[in-house]
Amino acid sequence: MSDVKFLNVHKNFGQLEVLKGINLTVHKQQVVCLIGPSGSGKSTLLRCVNHLEMTTSGAITVGGRMIGYDVHGDQLQEASEAEINKRRSKIGMVFQSFNLFGHMTAKENVMFGPTKLLKMSKKDAEEHACELLRKVGLADRMNNYPSQLSGGQQQRVAIARALSMKPEVMLFDEPTSALDPELVGEVLDVMKQLARDGMTMIVVTHEMGFAREVGDVVVFMDDGVIVEQGDPREVLSNPQHERTKSFLSKVI
Repeated sequence: MSDVKFLNVHKNFGQLEVLKGINLTVHKQQVVCLIGPSGSGKSTLLRCVNHLEMTTSGAITVGGRMIGYDVHGDQLQEASEAEINKRRSKIGMVFQSFNLFGHMTAKENVMFGPTKLLKMSKKDAEEHACELLRKVGLADRMNNYPSQLSGGQQQRVAIARALSMKPEVMLFDEPTSALDPELVGEVLDVMKQLARDGMTMIVVTHEMGFAREVGDVVVFMDDGVIVEQGDPREVLSNPQHERTKSFLSKVI
């Protein structure tokens, strides 16, 4: 899989236009951080990548293929649910809320996707889950249930679960916003390691330090459009657009 491309993407909810013609390319192994005020369209854009939201017009391609549609002649047709799920399996997503199965241990949560969707044997799925939980620093919590884990630990299980499907792109929708401040660092550390490992990542975040340190590109969105984008150190230190300056003055 190579680039993720947004080509004149529009998204309406009824009369409300949430995305107003987004053009953006995320290259393989890049970390792109989406920043901006609440309601600017960042999370909607992310959800359109794996077809959790359908675009109103325009196209999003991942590795040259649209996730939710097929082209027939000059017409777009929605792909079958099976085909959408197949393509979606290559895109991991981590939300603000952890969405873990409460009746399953951390290890069982991570095993679930590979056994059900990838048809991995239970033995292989268990080995894979243990490896991933070690990777996110939870070797000693594998048999704990979500209720026995802190918020930061639950979010790290959610990251391991997303990685269990062997995705080629990872989407993060404000993964630390629901966490107590002292737990944010442990999740960001896992994400930093993923970036070092070469994972292609699109991250909606309010963590400007993370964007500056880890991001290859920062994209500032407001009112459904991309206002400014570029090297994080440049954009965050010397924004060119008045709207970007105003936003950053409040969050940095």
